Amino acid sequence: MSRIVELNAPQFARFVAKGFSVVLFSASWCKPCKEMKPIFLDLEEKLHALAVFGKTDVAVSPTIAQMYGIRAVPSLAVFHEGRLLRVIAGSRSVSELKKAIINELEDAS
Repeated sequence: MSRIVELNAPQFARFVAKGFSVVLFSASWCKPCKEMKPIFLDLEEKLHALAVFGKTDVAVSPTIAQMYGIRAVPSLAVFHEGRLLRVIAGSRSVSELKKAIINELEDAS
């Protein structure tokens, strides 16, 4: 069962405000974003004990992407208590993303 939360502009700040969160920025028209979906689901399965996971469609909520300097989709953003720690742009493997996210979580702890 997926615990990934669909995020829109009004709820975004509350979602990333506490603890660690990982957000996928994507768009419905983006082919690499569609390919990234199962990778993101796999990441959530592996790391849900460490962070909450959400996703936002930049076509639906463009202000969120602009606020955090997201210029490409798909992009993965790692937050700690509302602060953006890192943006990982482009499609990557599960193992590469898992390693990058864990490094960010450890550095921020």
